[in-house]
Amino acid sequence: MSLEVFINHIPGETRLAVTDDGRLVDLVIARDHEATILDNIYLGRIEKVVAGLNAAFVDIGQYTSGFLAAADGQIFDRNAEKPKPVSVLFNEGDTVLVQVTREASEGKGPKLSTRLNLTGRTIVLTPGRPSISISKSITDEGERQRLEQALSEYAQSSVGLIIRTRAQGVAAEMLRTEAEILSDLWLDIEATLQTMKPPACVHESPGAITKYLMDRGDPAWQRIVVDDRATMSRFAEICADMMPGLSELLELAEDQVAMLETHDLDQQIDDLLQPHVSLPSGGQLIIEETAALVAIDVDSGAHTRDRDPEKFALAVNAEAVQEIARQMILRNLSGQIVIDMLPLKRRESRDKIQSIFSQALAGDGANCNIFGFSRLGNLELTRRRMGESLVQRFLIKSDHETSPESTVLTMIRSILRQLDRNPGKSLTVECGAELHFLLMNGMSGTWKSVLERTGPVVVLEKSPEFSALQFDLRIN
Repeated sequence: MSLEVFINHIPGETRLAVTDDGRLVDLVIARDHEATILDNIYLGRIEKVVAGLNAAFVDIGQYTSGFLAAADGQIFDRNAEKPKPVSVLFNEGDTVLVQVTREASEGKGPKLSTRLNLTGRTIVLTPGRPSISISKSITDEGERQRLEQALSEYAQSSVGLIIRTRAQGVAAEMLRTEAEILSDLWLDIEATLQTMKPPACVHESPGAITKYLMDRGDPAWQRIVVDDRATMSRFAEICADMMPGLSELLELAEDQVAMLETHDLDQQIDDLLQPHVSLPSGGQLIIEETAALVAIDVDSGAHTRDRDPEKFALAVNAEAVQEIARQMILRNLSGQIVIDMLPLKRRESRDKIQSIFSQALAGDGANCNIFGFSRLGNLELTRRRMGESLVQRFLIKSDHETSPESTVLTMIRSILRQLDRNPGKSLTVECGAELHFLLMNGMSGTWKSVLERTGPVVVLEKSPEFSALQFDLRIN
């Protein structure tokens, strides 16, 4: 196993790709025009209390109101008491401090909670919950006592700590340094609140790439290759403060412009937008995302005859669920997921497939619940929704064409590569009306960054002969 991380930055987008022996196993894409609000903390105002939903709608200054369920609007012991109804907790016009726990999606506003968390690499600061909790995954009693003693002074009357699994074995001094950083951050937030009026953002979470490194940084990683000097410097500072173990893994890519292409990652990412996925046995997966659920069909291909159909189906299904787990993570498939497997008659065969699937999903950052096989032989599960899927972000749903924003970013990648391959040359970019409008308006900051990086050698022209999303590059 050879785990490597590649971080690619262009104006408007940063991609993080994790590979295992060159094969893509995880992917994070952060776009400037898709600024995430997940984990942001807002000073909000209660807009409406809806007793029928036992929830309140909160104005947090976004384009849509946040949804605050009664159970998420209070601190209570779930084992000993029931949550108070929303009408007791809030009145319209009340000011409330909330954190976003789920992004807005499919017409629904962001999900909110009043139980705030400031997450570090090894610990979580919990304002309003003054206690120390230790991850159940840390089973050694001596280690649990060491961790609690190391951080006991930071659990005060107004804040508490959650000690994460990755704190195991970390030096006490390093834990205390992280606790001090988070404690100072909370003090800054409290001070900021004194001068703010709702709705207002009082704390922005780290970007998606930084958050991934903090949450998923793995000692098994062999290197972290970055293709942009400024991005490299920024992550070096972040790692030095919060993730010193990763600092020594950072290195600048030799081929800074075509790093993803050199390592065959561009093609692997493009393949994730296709509905068909080939299996080594010759079969394939067919993945269809609908409004209600994600349907995945396991197709055996031409190999449909075998002396032992059960053995054959078991082998193909075992191969399929391992690839399905990988595709679910890479494509960010979520909600209800139904897999049409090859028929299995024996209970032990179905149990084996379910066990293989569970093991393949063990490293998934989202919570999955596998419900087993239905009477129709379909394997059913749910996966916690964590924003839009890759297809929803990259493509227009109605005709499966690349979205205007994705087309702009593809064009920018092409510009940088052409200039890298033709040093000293100038470049004319012709594009359709919609792309031109987007570059001059909605993504003007991105285009400005492109010109700052390339200099005056790039000229943009709007062509009346081009379709809305068409573009062409011409080296001069």
